[in-house]
Amino acid sequence: MTFEQLEDLFYQLDIKASPSGFHGFLCGRLSCGTVQIQDLVNSSTQWLGLEEEAAEVASSSLEDFYQATLSNLQDINFLFQPLLPDDEIPLAERLVAVGEWCSNYISGLGEGMGAEFKVSQDSKEALQDIATIGQISGDLEVDEDEERDYLELVEYIRIAVQLIFSDLDSEIDPQAQPTVH
Repeated sequence: MTFEQLEDLFYQLDIKASPSGFHGFLCGRLSCGTVQIQDLVNSSTQWLGLEEEAAEVASSSLEDFYQATLSNLQDINFLFQPLLPDDEIPLAERLVAVGEWCSNYISGLGEGMGAEFKVSQDSKEALQDIATIGQISGDLEVDEDEERDYLELVEYIRIAVQLIFSDLDSEIDPQAQPTVH
């Protein structure tokens, strides 16, 4: 599901949430290991503020989205990409979406992790960086020539999330791959 497709689904269901923020939350939650599909549906329904009827309408599309997101995170070719607006959108708006993605990624991790979890020093630094990036505000004045910096930032997030995912996955259970049931 693309950013635009998720945005359309949100519009149809009158969801007032950021598709990037939701994807970030979902990636954070899926990074914590095996998630029962009903737990993921409940977390998502709460995060999106969905009423029961809207949740039922969206369930099939969202379950497909969950599976695709998990598959991308697990891909050994590192194909994962944060779900962000296309390049036609002004840079300032895309940076806000990056901030929403990152802050909600941290929220998803927080919801999924137990009281104790260990990550490598590299993952700790990546988590700190993602938390800092999550503080990007809409009050930015950006120069359109900063496109290359934006692309490098998104690439850093992409690699950092994959590092954290593989680090947490190995800490949780080296025999089990995170799955959605």
